[in-house]
Amino acid sequence: YYYRENMVNCRYQVTLKDAVDGALLQQALDAARAKAPYYFQKPVWEKKLLHLEPLDAPCPVRQGSAKPEFPDENGFIFALSYEGKVVYFDWFHFLADGRGIAPFMTMVLQFYCNLRYGTDFATPALTNAPAYDIAALVERWPEAYQTGDFDREVVQTWEGQVHRTLVRLQKQSLVDAALAAGVKPFSALCALLCMAVRPYLDKQQLTFSYTVDARQALQVPEALYNCVASFQGEAPAEQTSFSALAAGTDAAIRHSLDLERIQRQLAMQMGWVYRVSQQKAPLRIQRRLFQMGEYLGGIPADLWVSYLGYPLGAEGAELEDYLTDFQVWVPPDTGSLGVEAASLHGVITLCIENKAPAEGLSCAIRTAPVSYTHLT
Repeated sequence: YYYRENMVNCRYQVTLKDAVDGALLQQALDAARAKAPYYFQKPVWEKKLLHLEPLDAPCPVRQGSAKPEFPDENGFIFALSYEGKVVYFDWFHFLADGRGIAPFMTMVLQFYCNLRYGTDFATPALTNAPAYDIAALVERWPEAYQTGDFDREVVQTWEGQVHRTLVRLQKQSLVDAALAAGVKPFSALCALLCMAVRPYLDKQQLTFSYTVDARQALQVPEALYNCVASFQGEAPAEQTSFSALAAGTDAAIRHSLDLERIQRQLAMQMGWVYRVSQQKAPLRIQRRLFQMGEYLGGIPADLWVSYLGYPLGAEGAELEDYLTDFQVWVPPDTGSLGVEAASLHGVITLCIENKAPAEGLSCAIRTAPVSYTHLT
């Protein structure tokens, strides 16, 4: 992600019932540091290659809601801050994706509650899997990253000023719609968004992209670092019902969950990164080549959708029954619209980054012609 022209910084914000005690939040962060050393690292350049090294500098909790610059003055690429009742977790996507940051965020909040309210949350240490071998991956699937063609047609995305919108859905209504259509809730969500975005962007045939957790496919289930594969789907030009569109979307998504297919897709995505990193070209040239490589991989889309599930590290039936395959959080910087979704207490919050110039996106989502009348 350091090869990209723009940094991809992420934020979670959690609103508590009481005003935050900054001193206790600092104690919670210090306690978490001993059990989660992966996050307390700094990026280091060495011969134009980047890696992380442990960092011993203080990591102060900040007051205020302003987003920090990364790396900060002490070299960290995550930050914890607060204002009033709100706790902010900011991090550079190079460090972790949503699934990687969620257990750390949960641990800090648990330590804080133990200190503030005398709760007794268990806080086991967080272990990180070793980095997977990109060279071995592209060696196994050499054809995957050799089929690119600079002349291939890719989706042209809007690149206007980003407008951010929040849309909330009742989770159970989406689950009910998915059950009625016989599909995964994630497939129902993609179908709903496609039906809304198609007239909004005034495009009949729509390309959407989504991310799949790659940890199992790479045999690194404990990985805290960013570990996803990206796939594309098509919403057909002909008008179809919500159920039909959801069924087609579901078939494509289920097909992409095959472990070998995920490995091959990663070879296509990461093979280019691997080759660029081996070059001795100046960094600005490597960044330009990397950007071209992203387009070669077919990543740009009209609509990006990614879903984390329950961001507070929940385990068990609530998560298992819903979207076990899509517990990731990837800010889409190659889509006209990027939709990041997370569920909490029965509500799905869609965080939308919209680069298209048209207005009325929220209304388009609310009034999408779904065939299940209880979707709210």
